[in-house]
Amino acid sequence: MSAFPLTAIAMIAFAANSVFCRLALAEQSIDPGSFTFIRLLSGAVTLLVILSFTQASQMRQLLSKSAFLSRASVLAGVALFGYAVAFSYAYVGLTAGTGALILFAVVQFSLIAFHLFSGHRPSKLEWGGVALSISGFIVLMSPSAQTPDAMDAFMMAIAGVCWAIFTLLGKQAQSPTQAIAQGFSFASLLALLCGFWLLNVSSVSINGIVWALFSGVLASGIGYVVWYMAVKSLSVLQASITQLSVPVIAMAAGVIWLNEPLTIVSTVASALVLGGIALIFTSNAQK
Repeated sequence: MSAFPLTAIAMIAFAANSVFCRLALAEQSIDPGSFTFIRLLSGAVTLLVILSFTQASQMRQLLSKSAFLSRASVLAGVALFGYAVAFSYAYVGLTAGTGALILFAVVQFSLIAFHLFSGHRPSKLEWGGVALSISGFIVLMSPSAQTPDAMDAFMMAIAGVCWAIFTLLGKQAQSPTQAIAQGFSFASLLALLCGFWLLNVSSVSINGIVWALFSGVLASGIGYVVWYMAVKSLSVLQASITQLSVPVIAMAAGVIWLNEPLTIVSTVASALVLGGIALIFTSNAQK
């Protein structure tokens, strides 16, 4: 499968992940720590089951101490754990718009800075695409944004940095499924070690567990494998700006399934975001 459909599937998974997390926390059906704990463990189990069917002969090697504690596995696990924890706790005190603005702004600046420091010089068309997408994103998210609490904003910024690192590691992964499984496994180990702090059984309901499982199994476990498969074929700039489509997809889902209103402002803003992404991909195709 080519990079475009893989990227589209990954963005849909990211949008779903955000929705699952917000629904769980907004309903107060689970606390952020327990949500993160279940999300990471269920994602790890799902990926290990997939590997046991697809790469059974390599399972012992994949779960060996050397592979589990390899630099790539540890970095991916720490980045994933940091992102999941910071993301969940930050959204307790942030609105959807404010959280998305902070998260994606930090991700964009981190990845674009890495792209520039790596010696790449974007063309005028690419810079135009970046400006168009970011301006559309700000217009789309600003109406629901509010002045955030400093600690909540800091937590979401940490989540953004961790996600940028996780994305960059994906470009180096030889096997997306193996890389994600090892990263999830190490993140799960960290979750187990921090279980006394994360897990709060008294605040967990059936609905909360279901949302966390959806997030861990579908949107995170399988969704991240698809993202790692896609990101290997994308430039860092493409991987960065493409993620601005996530709020657009979430908004479209709300219009289709939740009967949320479709405004002229949101339509124009979405067109700007998608137009900017198209410019960047067009520029890359012309090189």
